[in-house]
Amino acid sequence: MNNIPAARTGWITYDAFTGPTLEPSLWEPLDFGSGPRLEPEARTTVENGVVTVEVPRFMNCDENNQGLDNAKHLIVTKRGVRLPADDAGRFAVDLHVEVGDGSGDYRQGLASFILVDTTGGTPLVLSIFSNGDRFFAEQEVLGVPGQEHPFTRVIEDPFFFSRAANLWDPEFRHCEIAIDRSRGRVVWTIDGRVLHDAGGLTGLPEEVHMAFGMFTLLPIGEGEGSCHGQGGRASWRNFEYSLPAEEER
Repeated sequence: MNNIPAARTGWITYDAFTGPTLEPSLWEPLDFGSGPRLEPEARTTVENGVVTVEVPRFMNCDENNQGLDNAKHLIVTKRGVRLPADDAGRFAVDLHVEVGDGSGDYRQGLASFILVDTTGGTPLVLSIFSNGDRFFAEQEVLGVPGQEHPFTRVIEDPFFFSRAANLWDPEFRHCEIAIDRSRGRVVWTIDGRVLHDAGGLTGLPEEVHMAFGMFTLLPIGEGEGSCHGQGGRASWRNFEYSLPAEEER
């Protein structure tokens, strides 16, 4: 996979991924309070501007907790990004995915570019995720203690790529999420085309952390978790964000 330098005007690169490992001052495992969500057999490589995670088979499962069962291997930025009050903040990454069990059921395994609300209000998550063949926009309110109305909304346009023109890159998809708090709007785009546009939203975050990783979306029940021998491999590059004031806090 060839790296494309992140030199877009008005965009700030969070991490150049020079390697040979993830920079501990910039990244940390996501912890829901029960310990870091890291797959024990995961292999992470960082080189030439690309971070790749390979998991031979998922082992992080919890038949009694849906959120913990979903989260397989998740890494989050240590630094948050404050969103402007009167304009849109934009976040982007290039994503390449080969995840799942080959069944065609995307819930069996996904890799994602994630924005997590860190302001202490609604536990909102916005993401673009894929199993390699299909890409989705996601909006989620986590089912944490005290949250009365959690939800997970997954949006797919089955004709999106049949309408698409040439790819930006034959191996990576360029994914962007724009959050406009003043207008209550979030826009998910892939390769410069709108995948989903949601308006009239309330409770949008004042600050987000970017994240990446793998997860499943299989409902738990009857003593079963989501680990059935499936795994996967995914790569991310060019973690960037763009703010009107070009200010990071």
